[in-house]
Amino acid sequence: MPVGRVVADGGFPAPTIGVFQPKHWFDVHIGGLDLYLNKASAATIFAAAFVGVLFWLGFRRARIVPRGVQNVCESIYDFIDLQIARDVIGEEGRKYTPYFVVLFSFVLVCNVLAIIPIAQFPATSRIAVPMMLAVITWVIFNVAGIRAHGIGAYLKEMIDPAPTAPIWVRVILAPIEILSTLIVRPFTLAVRLFANMFAGHILLLVFAGGAAYLLPKPQFIFGVASLLLTFVLTAFELVIDVLQAYIITILTAAYIAGAVATHGGEDHAEPTEAPAYAERPASTGTPAVAHP
Repeated sequence: MPVGRVVADGGFPAPTIGVFQPKHWFDVHIGGLDLYLNKASAATIFAAAFVGVLFWLGFRRARIVPRGVQNVCESIYDFIDLQIARDVIGEEGRKYTPYFVVLFSFVLVCNVLAIIPIAQFPATSRIAVPMMLAVITWVIFNVAGIRAHGIGAYLKEMIDPAPTAPIWVRVILAPIEILSTLIVRPFTLAVRLFANMFAGHILLLVFAGGAAYLLPKPQFIFGVASLLLTFVLTAFELVIDVLQAYIITILTAAYIAGAVATHGGEDHAEPTEAPAYAERPASTGTPAVAHP
């Protein structure tokens, strides 16, 4: 675990802000640009590379009957496609499934690094990573809404979300809807992930540091209790890691679904596939036939 600050009397080494500002392994200055690599940025790069390599290995020689890594990758893809993309957005959500899969997998790996030995640092505990993910999501759901309605109709629905309501209600709702769509949604999406991972990492550091500090003391029973709580909280942190990856993905899907829906909540987009069957006119007397 990262070392904390030891107080003057040699007491408990409390975690400090330095935990989230690891030392730079190297710095490169190019003009006014400062390039560096530290534990936080390395964790982010590793998470992206791990997800890319995992799915490349899973689908480079795909088989009809999946096995091994392909089975893992297909299970993740099917879960995201069925339980998030189609369930929240509808059939139109299938085209967003690849992004949801990458988003979920990347966030999950970033989160789980908090409990992996040697790494022990969640890349998402620094606001820069959740913020960039929120910006990408913000661009995607706004572009989806503009493509579904046209920029004029999309902005009109944002400015006037309840056209049938009394005028005073519409005046109140307009700024709320604009702030919600353009600022609040990406802000809360980023802060929710960042705050959970930040708090979880601090909690683990406190109890792990407490165990290391108390175990050598005469009242070692408190150190044992702190150590046991560290294991319990580690398991709990793993649950939170998965849950936060799921939440950011399903909220992204919900924002896209809201952007492409009309005031009445109906999907504005045209069907992407022709129906599997067609009926002949009744006047021909020919029964409906199925087309392949």
